[in-house]
Formats: sequence, structure tokens, C-alpha cells
Amino acid sequence: MAQIRFANLVPLGKIAIAAAGSPAALSQNCGPLGGQQGTNWQAIPVPGTACQQFTIQAAAANGGNLYLLPRGNTASANPSAIMAVLSPGSAITFPAGLAGPGLLPENMVLDTDAGSGTQYAYGYGVLVG
Repeated sequence: MAQIRFANLVPLGKIAIAAAGSPAALSQNCGPLGGQQGTNWQAIPVPGTACQQFTIQAAAANGGNLYLLPRGNTASANPSAIMAVLSPGSAITFPAGLAGPGLLPENMVLDTDAGSGTQYAYGYGVLVG
């Protein structure tokens, strides 16, 4: 999938979180900018493109909350790792500069509540420099 770039914006696209305990990487639609995909979060041989800022919005039609976590975590098993909770229709922005040199989208995941069915989120990242 070819990634479309808009100056310094990286669209994250429609992120589908299929079920609780099966988190989806923010980079799942980023193509070559998304770096190494998959579950081996401790050995990332091909890093993606760092984003200095992220905005993520949960779809209003979602039936449960979304949880933003570092890769390799789930909301139920690692509640102390939850960075943000997005209720249906809500959004969060990590402002520019907060992430220092930037965050790799493949290192951030979204998980959902048990029994919520497939949930969706949308967003974009702002490239560093």
C-alpha cells in the first residue's frame, strides 16, 4: 500500500481494533513509513518514520472505550501502561515537542473493552523536522 503524504502529515487511516486483547498498531496503514509490523516489539530491525505529534479520534459509533498503550501491552493485562482512554467520539492529541525527537507509530497500539466488537479510530501524525 502506497502511503499518501500531505507535506508533513502522515494519515494513520482507519485503524480497526478487532477485539479486546488484540491491539492494533497505529502504523497498520502507514506503508513504508510504518516500520516493522507484527508482534516482535523488542527487536525492531526496520524503524518507521518518527512523528512529533499524533491526533487520534475514536469513531462515534464505537460500542466501548479505546486504550492507547505502548506496543507489547494490552489494556486488561497492563492497566498501568495505559496512556489515554478514548470514549466513543472523543479525540486526543499529543502536542508537538512532548514526544521529544518523536514517537514511532509502530510502537503505539490501541486496545478496546471486552465484548465491544470491532472498534475504529482515525488519526494522523506530524513528521519531525
